[in-house]
Amino acid sequence: MSGPTMMIAVDASLRDEVAALREQNEKILALLSGERAPGGKPKVRLLRVGEVTARLGIGKTMFFEGVKNGKFPAGFRHGGLRLWREDEIDEAIERLSAGTEN
Repeated sequence: MSGPTMMIAVDASLRDEVAALREQNEKILALLSGERAPGGKPKVRLLRVGEVTARLGIGKTMFFEGVKNGKFPAGFRHGGLRLWREDEIDEAIERLSAGTEN
């Protein structure tokens, strides 16, 4: 009888893991959409590389060279995505327009 009980425990564990991944995915989608956090605080909006380069008006190669040189924030990896905080990109744009790159 330990076989079926063991199988149920594994299934429950998998269900919990899937539920946790779904919750994490929902949080990421909410951050990407720029919705508000509980308590009315604005959520940090996350940008993908195409959105970042469009804001900066440069191509990906030049952008990643700037990341390597410290001119632009490196962002962070989440799953298979590299994401950047919108406020960090806005700060980089402000620094560039003011002539202070670092």
